[in-house]
Amino acid sequence: MWKRIPFQYRITILYIILGALWIMFSDQLLLWFTQDPYQIQRFSMYKGWFYVLITGILLFFLVRREIRRQRQLYNDLLEAKRKAEEASRLKTAFLSNLSHYIRTPMNGILGFIELLEDKDNSEATQRLFMSYIHESSESLLQTLTSIIEIAMIQEGQATVKNDTIHVNKLIERVAAKTRVDLSAAKNPVEVIIRNSWQDGDDIIYSDPDRLLLILSSLASNAVRFTNRGEVEIGYDAEERTVRFWVRDTGPGIPEQKRGTLFNSFLQQNYTTSLKGEGAGLGLALASGLTGLLNGKLWLEKSGPDGTTFCLTIPIIPGDQPTIK
Repeated sequence: MWKRIPFQYRITILYIILGALWIMFSDQLLLWFTQDPYQIQRFSMYKGWFYVLITGILLFFLVRREIRRQRQLYNDLLEAKRKAEEASRLKTAFLSNLSHYIRTPMNGILGFIELLEDKDNSEATQRLFMSYIHESSESLLQTLTSIIEIAMIQEGQATVKNDTIHVNKLIERVAAKTRVDLSAAKNPVEVIIRNSWQDGDDIIYSDPDRLLLILSSLASNAVRFTNRGEVEIGYDAEERTVRFWVRDTGPGIPEQKRGTLFNSFLQQNYTTSLKGEGAGLGLALASGLTGLLNGKLWLEKSGPDGTTFCLTIPIIPGDQPTIK
């Protein structure tokens, strides 16, 4: 109740209360201090000054504390306003990129469906059109899946299902998908695998689907921005953790864009000359999923000779399978 009263009213009420208390008890204070009538009369001349001094000091500290509180509230409001404006700007940029990223495969699907209706098309042409439709559908599905996954992570609804993982097979799956992406993009890029363990000794325990999605997102990102050279996917062992990496020979990431790499509302076009396009979801999704696995994802290095992303995940101890 007291805090709901405006500060200036509280100060006024407090000043009146202190004045009433001073009038009521100042004489008793003088009697407690001295019994000499002459001293009482002399001190009574200064009672008003004592009151002003005491209440002035008290009110000074109260007002200063209130000013600091109001200033903090003002700064908090400014920070909240800045974050809201930044979020609005990022969401606008995200929707702008996303609309293009969804409409492009949708236009491809609808366009090739119309072409399929032409009965004069040969069987080979129809198969080609169907492959284009399938490719556009896969792209659209990947975008929508990423959006749903990021939303579930942000809402705290994403779950982890740990199971035995054969790391070599997992890396092979990521490499196979990467080769398909490179073939579709018609990039003369080689995919290299770096295995640290022999088959049978490559067992870890984590969420295979989440880990596959993380590495695939990193590899897809490397494909999108690599026009020549190679994409390397590998792993090695550290203490109770496994470190994965995805390295490319692309042009590197400008330093001013590295701070927003894992932001889900920004598209990471490293250079304007590249043909890579995206909604900025791959790295954001990989970062969110890494958090679910209690891992760590970071940019190891980036420069004219390429970019390397690293990922570490813990090995779950106990009765579950671990590295041999």
